[in-house]
Amino acid sequence: MTEEEILKTLRVNDLSEVFDALELELFEIKKNILGKPLLRQTLKSKLLRLKILAQIAVDQNLFQNDSKVVFKIDSIETDEVLKLWESYMHAKNYWKMMLSQMQSPEQIEAALEDGLKIEGYFTNQFPTLNWTDEEPVFGIEPDPMLIQNGLKNALERGWITFADLEKNKGELKKDLLLALKRLSLLPKYVQ
Repeated sequence: MTEEEILKTLRVNDLSEVFDALELELFEIKKNILGKPLLRQTLKSKLLRLKILAQIAVDQNLFQNDSKVVFKIDSIETDEVLKLWESYMHAKNYWKMMLSQMQSPEQIEAALEDGLKIEGYFTNQFPTLNWTDEEPVFGIEPDPMLIQNGLKNALERGWITFADLEKNKGELKKDLLLALKRLSLLPKYVQ
């Protein structure tokens, strides 16, 4: 990428401003990502922008000592809904913490792909739960505490598995039913 292209892309006047402009844009991208659900369709433009920023970083010899962080998913396969939910939230929170600490466009880009894999791994374990006619909103994540509390309440009643929840779905709060439906349909949005 030429010097002129770099300046135009980052909207700066001088090459001495490139690092700060790049750092600020990466911060804004991470902030935006951390505040929204991780869906492939909504990440497309950010992934394209990160590729451009990565090229600028390479051309300007920035972020030389960055190593790729690999996210390891602690495998869990269970039909106990609360255990699956807690593992999912643990993995997701760890991923968010690691993403927030990443510095380079390449690290962030790789982390986004890993985040989509994490989402897919866990949400693929939620069977299709069409227990409500209401359609979930995928662009907004439901309150995790609402789900956690709803599942703990179900556990206290002895409803541990997806089958238990299905048998007693009439007793579950509408918000929990909708959140579970969203989780069960999420895999097609992260693939």
